[in-house]
Amino acid sequence: MSDRRTPLDVKHPYLGIECKYRRKLSKFLTDAMAQAEAGSGEDLIPTVVLGEYNSPRMYALVNIEDLLKLLVAARGEPNPPTLVGAGEDDYEYDG
Repeated sequence: MSDRRTPLDVKHPYLGIECKYRRKLSKFLTDAMAQAEAGSGEDLIPTVVLGEYNSPRMYALVNIEDLLKLLVAARGEPNPPTLVGAGEDDYEYDG
């Protein structure tokens, strides 16, 4: 987590990551992700797309490990970043 001296919570080579932790996520979000996971099977990455009525902005909710896999594949990098651990603000990157 950030110490408030930096604008973002996680150092990453190509994402600006701000973390928000809650004791419990909203039922709306967890139910939406559960539905995406149930419908995705083994071949698809479960994704929830969120937006507000009459707004062109859309947001995607995916598991962080799936997001890293997608970004590594898109950038053609041979070595994906490794998550260090839950709640840590750094990653190991061999790229």
